[in-house]
Amino acid sequence: MLSYLGRYDEALAAYEQALRLDPQDEDLYLAQARVLVCLKRYDEALTTCQQAQELSPAKPSVYKEKGDIQTLQQRYEGALAAYQKAAQLDPKDVLVHEKIGDTFCELEQFAEAAKAYARALHLNPDFIRVYSAQAHAFKKLGRYEQALSVYNKALKRSPKNPSLLVGRAGVLKKLLRYEEANDDYSRAELLKPESLYAVICILGKVDIKQVAEAKTRLQMAGKELSDEAIGAEIKQMHQEKEDAELKASLRASPLFQPICLLMQEKREWSGTAKQFKELLSNQFPDAFAKWYRAPSKFVDELKRITPELQHEGVEICVPSGAALITLEKRKTNHTV
Repeated sequence: MLSYLGRYDEALAAYEQALRLDPQDEDLYLAQARVLVCLKRYDEALTTCQQAQELSPAKPSVYKEKGDIQTLQQRYEGALAAYQKAAQLDPKDVLVHEKIGDTFCELEQFAEAAKAYARALHLNPDFIRVYSAQAHAFKKLGRYEQALSVYNKALKRSPKNPSLLVGRAGVLKKLLRYEEANDDYSRAELLKPESLYAVICILGKVDIKQVAEAKTRLQMAGKELSDEAIGAEIKQMHQEKEDAELKASLRASPLFQPICLLMQEKREWSGTAKQFKELLSNQFPDAFAKWYRAPSKFVDELKRITPELQHEGVEICVPSGAALITLEKRKTNHTV
């Protein structure tokens, strides 16, 4: 009771007193170990488990407890050995087989993990979360068809499980079955419209037209099709679009065309911000009749479009705090 109330130090003292009265009760040692775990005194908890093991070496719960403690310590090799011993003593313990699978995953031994999960599902075919874990192991192995099969089996038992639908959608994308993946995302979103799943589904869905364009680009470049390659190509397409939009925005600036025309006549020009404004206003009165009056606005816009002016061979120098602006025309093959 003290443990449930979070009064761990008092609980520990009570178990110590009980063990003085009955030092041969392995269950007391296990209970004491759990309290030590709550206090994050893991090494002491393992020592206490060892005492329980010496009293009852054939008790599966002793090894499960040892495995749980070593898992908390991220000592997965030791945890695996403990869980496997527990499974040997009680081969019908579904949770132990799940823990073995989870530990194999931590050790990145995914093929062995999939086998352990299969044993758990053989014992309990309705253990839904194990389907997800097994599918995860198959995905790590790149065995997407097997992962899909696992999700299909799970969804027959739990057809309205949004986690399974989202998981299957991810596998379908790996198999380039994007329309089906989008369908699963839509179903999951409808099941949990106000949850994190809705966000995951929105982010997970793909634009089928973009996918088709990405596939075409990859095929034309002689590249292999994969979900990763398609995703990277779509990202590149977005970047190209952004670059084109930025380029168009810079070239649409009221200053861009006039400066390019001026620098076709002048190889170099220097002056103050005020002189810069006057130069443009005199040369292109219609363009700047209703534009900003402050010379600083002309300078700010000049700085903004500098990268695109450089593509046209116009070098801009506006030193910080300096009074003079310098424009210089260099040779280039670009034309406006």
